[in-house]
Amino acid sequence: MLSLLIHRASELRTETRAALETELGRSLQDDEEVSIMTFLPHPAPTGEAHTEAGRNLLDHFHRIDQKLKGVSPEETEEALDEAIRSVRPGYRERE
Repeated sequence: MLSLLIHRASELRTETRAALETELGRSLQDDEEVSIMTFLPHPAPTGEAHTEAGRNLLDHFHRIDQKLKGVSPEETEEALDEAIRSVRPGYRERE
């Protein structure tokens, strides 16, 4: 069963915020949101199912690569950053 909690960092109890900051290894900013999700994982595929999953993933990557022919790595990175910023306000690129 899936459980999901989303809280703004500024609204967390002091003890909860301190525990999360310890786990993350950094301070939370007040305007950040924290998501906590619990779920029961399924066992990883084995044997033929594992092999097929790998083939499907490689096929997927190959199709993506075909769409990017002629696009520079800089343009690709710029497009990815733009997409992330559009769905995650406050996104900060790595330095």
